[in-house]
Amino acid sequence: MHLSANFQRLAGLVAATVFSLFLASCASSPLDDLDSTRPTGSAFNQALFKDYQGLAHAYSGTSEDSGGFFSSPLEYMGLSSSDRKGGNEMLAEAFAAKALLAAQDREVVPEPASSPAAEKMLSRLVQAVGAGRDKFPEDAARAQSDYDCWMLTANVSSQGDAATQCRSALDSSLAKLEADVAPPPPVNAPAPAPAAESDYTVYFDFDSWTLTGDDLVVLKQVIDTARAGGQTHITIVGHTDTSGPAGYNQKLSVRRANVVTEALVDMGARRESIVASGVGETDLAVQTADGVRESKNRRAVIDLLP
Repeated sequence: MHLSANFQRLAGLVAATVFSLFLASCASSPLDDLDSTRPTGSAFNQALFKDYQGLAHAYSGTSEDSGGFFSSPLEYMGLSSSDRKGGNEMLAEAFAAKALLAAQDREVVPEPASSPAAEKMLSRLVQAVGAGRDKFPEDAARAQSDYDCWMLTANVSSQGDAATQCRSALDSSLAKLEADVAPPPPVNAPAPAPAAESDYTVYFDFDSWTLTGDDLVVLKQVIDTARAGGQTHITIVGHTDTSGPAGYNQKLSVRRANVVTEALVDMGARRESIVASGVGETDLAVQTADGVRESKNRRAVIDLLP
């Protein structure tokens, strides 16, 4: 059997743990007491016990169902009876020792990282387990036991395939735990309601101050908006295009403002709240030369004010 220096160090740590736990009862091995132990304490440590127990059974070659996450320990670990050599006994002892620590509701520290990649994984694990051990104890325990399985098997030369499987299992279990503890996405604040339109425009035919059906729809919106928004003042400005004499256009623009006023009063607006005026052809929406008919300039603009 060939063991790396790191695994020999771990073996010493396991032996020390076993000695401290079982000196009083003179137990020779944590495996001897594993199946008679009933875990107590936190849900996280109870889940850890079951998972480490399953790993201990996988490497000891027993077929007893641990109640952990292994439906078939040997199959999960990719082990057959002929594989139980070259450090498997020590692995079984290591996982059993960790299981017994968890059963006593003592803190079970993840194995030291053996490579830069493992250090990054360990950092993720510690953070995720710290955040999830209370709310997601089974997922947190699974991630930690998968990590320890990876670290311990990687230190035994005969367990390369098992180490690869443990690392693959860790990739999945740690990702699941991190998803568990990730903060929920922020709830998008409702978009602010668009500001109520404060000005409206109605348009007139050439040389006309008669309102159309479409114009009346716009004026109804004016009334509804004023009521909903509490606006109490309305200004109306009549406009013309540049076709015709300027003096005539000034009078025409006033007529347009006045017809809008009467329509709004009929719809419920107070006459004293309305200020109407006309500016003729002096404030064009579309700049044109003199004498040009332009439909967008023949208009009345209604503004709502507080």
